[in-house]
Amino acid sequence: MSVKLSLAGASAIALLVSSPVLAQEAAPADEGEAIVVTGQRAQQERAIEIKRDAVGIMDVAAADEIGQLPDRNVAEVIERLPGVGVQYDQGEGRYVAIRGIPSDLNNYTVNGFELGNPDGNTRRLPLDIVSGQLLNRVEVTKAKTADIDAQGIGGTINLVTQTAFDFAEPFVLSANVQAGYQTLNEKVPVRGDASIGGRFGSDEQFGILIGASYSKRDFQSFGIFPDDWAPFPGAARGGLPTNIKYTDYQLERERIGGIASFDWRPSDTTHLWARGLYSKFTENEYRQRFRLDFATQDQREDGNVTLNPDGLTGVAAESEQRSDLRLEYKEKSVLVGMIGGKTETDDWTFDYGFARSHNEVIEPNQLWQFRGNPGTVDFDFTDKLFSAAPRTPLSADGLGFRQYTVQDESGDEYIWTGRLDVTRRLGFGDDSWLKLGGKYRATDKDFDSNNSIFSRGGDPATRFTLGQFGLQGADVVSHVGGGHDYLITPVIDAGLIDAFTADPANAAYFVLDESSTLANATLNDLDLGEDIAAGYAMANLDFGAITVTPGIRVERTDLTIRGFQLENETDVVPVNAKRSYTNWLPSLIVRIEPNDEVIVRLAYTRSVGRPNYSDLTPGGEIGYEQNDDGTFDGSVSLGNPNLEPYIADALDASAEWYFAKGGLFSVGVFAKFIKNPVYTQSFTLLDTSYGGRDYAVLGFSQKANGTSADIIGLELAYRQQFDFLPGFLSGFGLEANMTLIDSKLKVPGRADPAAFPEQSNLLYGAQLFYQNGPIEASIAYHNTGNALISLGADMLGDQYNDDLRRLDAKASFAVTDNVSLFVEGQNLTDEPTRQYQGERRDWIIQNERYGRTFYAGASVRF
Repeated sequence: MSVKLSLAGASAIALLVSSPVLAQEAAPADEGEAIVVTGQRAQQERAIEIKRDAVGIMDVAAADEIGQLPDRNVAEVIERLPGVGVQYDQGEGRYVAIRGIPSDLNNYTVNGFELGNPDGNTRRLPLDIVSGQLLNRVEVTKAKTADIDAQGIGGTINLVTQTAFDFAEPFVLSANVQAGYQTLNEKVPVRGDASIGGRFGSDEQFGILIGASYSKRDFQSFGIFPDDWAPFPGAARGGLPTNIKYTDYQLERERIGGIASFDWRPSDTTHLWARGLYSKFTENEYRQRFRLDFATQDQREDGNVTLNPDGLTGVAAESEQRSDLRLEYKEKSVLVGMIGGKTETDDWTFDYGFARSHNEVIEPNQLWQFRGNPGTVDFDFTDKLFSAAPRTPLSADGLGFRQYTVQDESGDEYIWTGRLDVTRRLGFGDDSWLKLGGKYRATDKDFDSNNSIFSRGGDPATRFTLGQFGLQGADVVSHVGGGHDYLITPVIDAGLIDAFTADPANAAYFVLDESSTLANATLNDLDLGEDIAAGYAMANLDFGAITVTPGIRVERTDLTIRGFQLENETDVVPVNAKRSYTNWLPSLIVRIEPNDEVIVRLAYTRSVGRPNYSDLTPGGEIGYEQNDDGTFDGSVSLGNPNLEPYIADALDASAEWYFAKGGLFSVGVFAKFIKNPVYTQSFTLLDTSYGGRDYAVLGFSQKANGTSADIIGLELAYRQQFDFLPGFLSGFGLEANMTLIDSKLKVPGRADPAAFPEQSNLLYGAQLFYQNGPIEASIAYHNTGNALISLGADMLGDQYNDDLRRLDAKASFAVTDNVSLFVEGQNLTDEPTRQYQGERRDWIIQNERYGRTFYAGASVRF
């Protein structure tokens, strides 16, 4: 499975939608007067107004109501915001980073309530679960005020659902359908959404809205995935990988979503509401893979790898060939229900709410592996996508069964949240107030992982080959692009091998590996409760041209977590841990408005990033062997429930020039000073005691807090509508942005600082758009710079995402006031995602191709 980081932004105004009837508001969705927008320009002008009026630093992306933007989910919607990064999986956006901060250190809410995540034992929310079509907007807060949760050192992503009061007319009925074409497998993806609702009553005091969305894609990708490059004398690239792997992925992804809202405004001063959001993501995956090991450490040390004088070609005298097949099913869902309201008096406002969410993940899969030894291999590194092939490839009869695994992972998360906010208007300035509030969140989360491993039998009579029972299928060619095609042979037939394995008569061919199975069934399991009680006080002091917003927030975190320790591969010991800590979080935001065209913002904020649940578990593995003198040699690998949260002190400064209607030029600088980054510490102890035993040698590995990390960045954004030009040229407009980021992560044991994971040094994007009469169109280009994915033991082991360049286009035509037709194209340059190792872009560890996708559809609004 591929992962790619994409840090793309459209511009600092960041509200991208074309909607003839949907009203967008600067205030939360249940406040204020609806503002009718009638096209792309009106939306973007309103976005500038939202940015201008904001207290702090927030960007907003509105989900495209008529399906014109080439965005498949919420992750891709907010990818167009400045400083927002998206990791891609199989060509679709999934995880979001903000200003170089990894996705697991952000906070995710829906209508201001904690959303949590169904993604196993991490804190990162896979935003490809949620379709953007049924949302009013997505808010990305980068400099938070004291009334926003402290979690999220990158920022907070808040999903705001639609309500009947978001529309200009009292009744709305909308439907959007579209079908597409994918170039790699020539399949037809489909998606659509529909919503109906309205306001009723003598004063339109009641509002009801329900909506549903659906999408399905059958698609294919091809990739090459070498492993573990290491230096090799005479190699033109400075080193060789241990192997070559190439794949054929076939996937079916389906999303089902729904929202519901009920609003009652019994008076001008009271608003009561109920909201609900449901989204379910399922994926069926088929992966056929060929692997050839030709330059492993043992093969190199035995002198079996020989380079020619050109340093690009050579021969490996020994090799191992593998064919494997993986069948995987994923199901992730989120369900959130909320009730609340707002009551106002002359000087007081009371805002209150309660929410319950349930997140679930189910992920079973099967994997079969066959191996053989084809002998001599010829390799050629002339091209970046190199080749390596055995002189005599193995047939199905030459591949013996080696391993079968059955994974069954599942997890549930339940969150209860309640909040109360009280605001008191102050008697000076146009917008001065004092605000106090509290919030309580209780999370119960469990994750259960099982992975049974079956090996081949010890008796030759209970061993078999792929060809012995005719389990092979038709050969496949992996078209990875650039003129490179790789033959996958032999292929394992999914239906035949599944039926063969399930037949009780064949049980003797599959021998359970009890120790590995037991380890897989215990080490990743956890059960935790995390309760957070928060209180805050803040003020907004309006002095005319200067507004000052100070605040203080305090959060108390109580954690109870249970895991399992596995001793010497046989003994499972339940272990429990408790932890409590308190964080004080000051903030100060200053807004300066010297004239009607210029706004300067200065901000200091402090936030936290709680460690991943898997890092906090007290579980782990302990292994040992007794020496002749009675001492032991052993190893210990554990989580750490005593980890401190990340603490980030952030400074922001921005200047915005609103030089014309629909025009904006902005410059922003930011810096984050982060304490307590989490890393894996590994060391060896001599002549020590642990767990009641005396060790001569004890290897120890555990998560720990590091020293510090610093991130600094610069954001530039420009937007202008060329309405001053004559005739049809007045319909054009341009937006462009660039972000520069630099980071230093100090990791004990490494001489030089590393970059912060998921942080790209350079990203830029530009979009040319057009709106004139019934026609709207845009073409957008985004470039994402390379970014660190994971740290290795040293710099040569670090892994990176390479640059990602995407070109997308969209166009729509309004047939009538109620009917529009549209077309769009995604990834028009057929850009692959690529990863490399060791700061060398020719040390490729992934090159995965997804092809182009085109859609056409229609939208109806009444």
